[in-house]
Amino acid sequence: LVTGSAIDLIPVAPMLSLTTSLTALSSGRPVVTTPRAACTMRADSSRRDALVTGSAMLAAATTAVSSASAKSGEFGKIGIFGMSDISSPYQPGGPQSGPDATFGYKKSDGEFLAKGYQKDVSREKKSFLESSSRISSLQPKIDSKTWWFLRDELRIQAYTMRSSMLAMNGVLEGEKKEAATKAYKKYWSEIEAFDLACKKKEPALANKEFADVLAALKTYTDIAA
Repeated sequence: LVTGSAIDLIPVAPMLSLTTSLTALSSGRPVVTTPRAACTMRADSSRRDALVTGSAMLAAATTAVSSASAKSGEFGKIGIFGMSDISSPYQPGGPQSGPDATFGYKKSDGEFLAKGYQKDVSREKKSFLESSSRISSLQPKIDSKTWWFLRDELRIQAYTMRSSMLAMNGVLEGEKKEAATKAYKKYWSEIEAFDLACKKKEPALANKEFADVLAALKTYTDIAA
């Protein structure tokens, strides 16, 4: 600025605007002024309005969901095919149990299709004899010291053989059932000892434990099978 001239009396900002306008006019282009502060305020206001509107919509949706939800302790109900409205685990009369109920419901008219199925262990006996045959044929693997095969075979047969033996025990009565239960426990304790011998890879110990397994298996078979 030149001291003492009239230009000193003009503020800096108006001077810049005036200079810009004069420059634009001299170049023949139209003068465009952008109210930045006004744009910023309008943008902030738009974001604020959007947030307020979104919050109101979310609150309304939450209220609507809450009003449509079941009360505490209740379940949704449905009625189809002429049945009264029911919901699990609740139904008219409450959950049913005992010999005349199935899956919590009262039995319909007629006999159970699978009545007495627990007494039929023919399938379990067949499975037990198959597993017994596989266990009894392990001697060649002991002689060849194929320890991994022996341990794998014990695990392959364990689940099926246990369940078959328990089913067979379930149809026995009195002293015979007690003897079968005792023989069952003895057999599986011998199996565990044989498995440990295979883990240690000791041929003499494995042969001794395998002989005990065969003896315990014969004892159980004579009682239950």
